Amino acid sequence: MLKKVGFSVAAVALVLASTGCQASSIASNSGSTDGGGQKYESLPYTDILPVDEGAIGGADSDVITIGFSQTCFNHPWRTAMIESAEAEVARHPGVELVVTDGNCDVADQANDVSDLMSRGVDAIILSPVESAGLAPAAKRVMDAGIPLIVLDRDVPAEKTVFVGQSNVEMAYDTAMAMIDDLGGQGKILEITGLSGSSAATDRSAGLRQALEEYPGIEILAVGDGEWVREPAVGVMDDWLTKYDQIDAVFSHAEESSWGAQQAIANAGRCDDGIRHYTHDGSAPGFEWVRDGGFQADGNYSPFIGDIGVRAAILALQGEEITGAEAYDEPGLKLQLPSLPAVVPDNADEWIPNGWGDFETPVDPCA
Repeated sequence: MLKKVGFSVAAVALVLASTGCQASSIASNSGSTDGGGQKYESLPYTDILPVDEGAIGGADSDVITIGFSQTCFNHPWRTAMIESAEAEVARHPGVELVVTDGNCDVADQANDVSDLMSRGVDAIILSPVESAGLAPAAKRVMDAGIPLIVLDRDVPAEKTVFVGQSNVEMAYDTAMAMIDDLGGQGKILEITGLSGSSAATDRSAGLRQALEEYPGIEILAVGDGEWVREPAVGVMDDWLTKYDQIDAVFSHAEESSWGAQQAIANAGRCDDGIRHYTHDGSAPGFEWVRDGGFQADGNYSPFIGDIGVRAAILALQGEEITGAEAYDEPGLKLQLPSLPAVVPDNADEWIPNGWGDFETPVDPCA
């Protein structure tokens, strides 16, 4: 049953401020379908769990409030996910979205989930900073009978549905491009995403799956890049001092690859010809593939927030989540179709479809 939430957007904003959520925002229908900057028509997965535009349940007076606990706002990939959720909300009068910033901290994000529950949201979308650490928060949501939609990174706990691409498949495809470029021989480094996150675990698994049949490729070292640029610079600085031969860097995120390239330039090793294989799927990242800075970019779309909103709406209506299946974690999983790795041959095709309108980083080795 849909629960009517009897407070206004302004009132919600006041509650957010008084309860100490670090950086929160409200999105509600305003008659526009550009949802905070991302046009609905440009989203890649609008055919998955389609919901007709218009009021939900045919009652314009009903207010449905969906809470969205986002990992953090420090990365444009994360803000692009929020924009896609806002684009869906903008199609439905009476649907509101409360977004909280977990500050990339397990404790902060767990508190955000509790805050959303205490203010009576109808459903919660959770994109967790770390998988196991957010499992207790997920359990609280489900125990309260609130639909829980988990996006991008999974939690080892019961949920209504987990929605995401296969990080294993994506990383495998990127790794196979690397193997082909290296001719099955070489010394590589791996810069992971945040240790303990399901995405980082799965991208490492995809790399190792690809390397099983290529013993001529050696992983020299593995370091935690935390999905952002600065930690990758430090990790790469250490490795450049330690290793004379480095043929490629396999990074879980574009930001880590940009950090690694900066470290290479700082060390005066641009002429070493170190190759970069990365993931995230931004338009600037695809431009780097076209221009030779990256050799491949795993095509991982952040534009899944709209699916999370539609899944929440369907769950509140008691409808089936079409395509969701039981898997090796509690709850159901809706796996999204994989997108092709972007390499020099198809970069021009994919640049218009990449996410992110931030300025393309300058290659310090160019």
